[in-house]
Amino acid sequence: MLSATPLRRLSQAAANVALGFAMLAAIGTDPAQAVNLKTFNISGNFAPTPLDSSVGLPVNLANGSFNGTYTVDVDQLPASSSFVDLTSWTINLVNDNTVLRTLSNSLAGNTAYIQENILAFADAGLLRGENNNLYSFELYFDRNFTGLGSTTDGKFLDNSDLGSVQSSGITAVTFAKTEPVPEPGNFGGIVVVGTIGLWLKRKQKA
Repeated sequence: MLSATPLRRLSQAAANVALGFAMLAAIGTDPAQAVNLKTFNISGNFAPTPLDSSVGLPVNLANGSFNGTYTVDVDQLPASSSFVDLTSWTINLVNDNTVLRTLSNSLAGNTAYIQENILAFADAGLLRGENNNLYSFELYFDRNFTGLGSTTDGKFLDNSDLGSVQSSGITAVTFAKTEPVPEPGNFGGIVVVGTIGLWLKRKQKA
């Protein structure tokens, strides 16, 4: 037979958790905060060889990879005609376990956006029509891209001449995928429900 006091306490705890989730849901639908931010993991590989005449970073990225995360308001997707800016991103370009360049919203001059089926990370100078010291990392997904997907089409373009170090050319992307980062709230709900079910089964057996 179940003890009334422990069961009452467990029920109160579950009610508190449910209330917390309800409050979070209410905040998320508040018109004053009309955004639906979602974070995605992104990873993929570069081609074995860069475009002919490439030098510097595009050459060093051959057979390399990339990984990171980005966050975007998914309620604005798909972006059929306008640019939807990412709110944050950190993408590492890697080869031989060494990060060769990091693309990030925390770095001056970096921008990132989704337009139609294109996910792009670029130097802001590219959008202003500047032709020196810029880069562009673009991935081309299927139509109606909403942040989740995979592709075998993309490229990293670099055109930098910083002092005595020149880097220019293109490295193709052979594969890329994006997937949502699990939300902590979902794990919390699963843990609470699972714990309650396990506790009730044990008490019934007793």
